[in-house]
Amino acid sequence: MRLNLKILRIDLTGRSYAEESLEAKGPAGGRYLTSRIVREEVPPTCDPLSAENKLVLACGPLAGRGISSAGRLSVGCKSPLTGGIKEANAGGTAADALARLGWTAVVLEGRSPQWVVLVVDREGVRFLPAPPYLNKGNYEVARRLREEFGPEYAFITLGPAGERKLWASGVAVSDIYGRPSRIAARGGVGAVMGSKGVKAILLAAPRGETLQPADPAEAMTAKKEFHRIIATSERTRVLAEYGTAETMGLVQALGALPTRNFREGRFEQADRIDGRALYNLIKERRGAGRHTERCMASCLIRCSNAVPGPDGTEIVAPLEYETLGLMGSNLGVGDLDAIARWNYYCNDLGVDTIEVGAALGVMAEAGLVGFGDVAALEKIILEIYQGTIVGRLAGMGAGFCGLALGVERIPVVKNQAISAYDPRGVKGTGITYATSPMGADHTAGLTVFAPVDHHAGTGQRELSYRMQLSRAAYDALGLCAFLLSATGPHPETVTGLLNAYYGADLGPDYLLRLGAEVLALEVDFNRRAGLPETEEIPGFMREEKLGPYGLIWDIPSEELRDFWRDLPALGGSSCD
Repeated sequence: MRLNLKILRIDLTGRSYAEESLEAKGPAGGRYLTSRIVREEVPPTCDPLSAENKLVLACGPLAGRGISSAGRLSVGCKSPLTGGIKEANAGGTAADALARLGWTAVVLEGRSPQWVVLVVDREGVRFLPAPPYLNKGNYEVARRLREEFGPEYAFITLGPAGERKLWASGVAVSDIYGRPSRIAARGGVGAVMGSKGVKAILLAAPRGETLQPADPAEAMTAKKEFHRIIATSERTRVLAEYGTAETMGLVQALGALPTRNFREGRFEQADRIDGRALYNLIKERRGAGRHTERCMASCLIRCSNAVPGPDGTEIVAPLEYETLGLMGSNLGVGDLDAIARWNYYCNDLGVDTIEVGAALGVMAEAGLVGFGDVAALEKIILEIYQGTIVGRLAGMGAGFCGLALGVERIPVVKNQAISAYDPRGVKGTGITYATSPMGADHTAGLTVFAPVDHHAGTGQRELSYRMQLSRAAYDALGLCAFLLSATGPHPETVTGLLNAYYGADLGPDYLLRLGAEVLALEVDFNRRAGLPETEEIPGFMREEKLGPYGLIWDIPSEELRDFWRDLPALGGSSCD
């Protein structure tokens, strides 16, 4: 089948906009659309912070329809951090609002001569002056916009780090409570939004409105089955109770928990910052704390949380595993209050907690700060607000920071910080880091929950390949990755929804074909940008044994060199 996807193009240089249709050969949006537009329209060798780059924001084909976990917003561009193609995504309210306005994507082109706030509604696009919001954190900007425009708007905002075009900066999306706490964080997408001169984007759409399916009766049946599988999954039950922080116990047991700049695989204070510790803290303090919370209106998983301080007032929402790993164990910090506080600052600044946590670890490696020194580490984070040299180093990410400080042990792939799974202990995810067009990004193909021996080298290549295709497909559909544990074994439940809502006749293999199409677009862009298809895991991980199991990264580089050989040719779409 052929679909016409509605695209809103905003010319920031000329302050104009235009509507157009883009043909697709199946229901898709999200990462498929961001990567397709970037691959087709952005010069692969351009300066990522120049006017030639484009910032694409796209929802999936099931957004705005009251379907659980189908409201992820993809943000795509050429990355200033990796030098290649990038897609980062976030939950919250923006994808549903975009879909209800009738758009699949917004494309920001050119560069505004003055900072602007964009208001997108059914009347079109307004360009409002941004100076009242400049140099303000995401929380204040969101509060002021909500007061001025009302709660029916979804907000996409840029923090001070993005204004300064720091490479660790992301884009903040409002959650259902109005907090700007759902961050499309990775790859410097915030720096690209800042280079465009856009401080915020407001999307207006009545929240109660849902888009109608092609076959209402079939859609109701498909939605019920989809929701039943989610609600009865053991993994989603655990996520609802303990959140993503529960992952720490598994990774600690594998000896793959990044500790003191990836020197160790277990943290002696892990039980003070893991899922159970966080759950108990929230329960004991009560107040504004919630151990389970939605970030999207229809989500059944409810993996989010709100962390209260000692007085019961909210410190941050949510606090997730990746932050606990990179800003906790990686820095030798076993203090939940400190990590929650730093998470708030990072959200407010609009920076990636993974990238900044890894940069702080590199600084500690260089002797600029001590591991476990909470006060000194916090001072550096606060210096990102002030724009000091040290603050800017932290905000530029681990790779830049390591080069500036002359550090050899820099935990990056494609210059992007490795997330909270040391590849020596989770080798399938290590292969994902080495081969993904995105660089070291666990969301590109996380393997840690697969029932395999994660320390063994055999079978990991195939596992990573399958997971990368699955993740790319879910990103292209705007679906939360946490659905995979429930719906991954039942692809017919996803294609059943697509068939009912779009009048299609897709088989279960559509998902893997869609994922392959997305990855083919991305691999091709990176090739033309001069990047290799695969990258090396940091050399110290081949040489240094990771305790307590004495693990090294021992996957031969030559084994990965033809990793993407089976991707489809781009002359035609494989998503028929």
